[in-house]
Amino acid sequence: MASREEIQQSMENMLAAGDKKVGELKAKVEAAGSDASAEMKKALADAEDKLAAGKEKFMELKGASDDKFDEMWSDTKENFKKVSEHLEGGWAALSDKVKSFFA
Repeated sequence: MASREEIQQSMENMLAAGDKKVGELKAKVEAAGSDASAEMKKALADAEDKLAAGKEKFMELKGASDDKFDEMWSDTKENFKKVSEHLEGGWAALSDKVKSFFA
């Protein structure tokens, strides 16, 4: 099993990558202005919501005592894995939508 520090570092890396991707996509959608579709805007808003939820969970885990951290991580690691996979899939789909829009 990964150590608490490794888990936290992995989460920090994922959240930082998510921040960067959301920022880049948000800038592209904003640059498109009224030409950006409602679907693109909704997908971006969903990505921002998922990222915010991930940050909230990270802060809970980061502030937990060692015993509580182990308990919380045990309860949430599968959900976190699913959220990570969903975010990665969402980034790819959103990126494809943005790429096709700007192509």
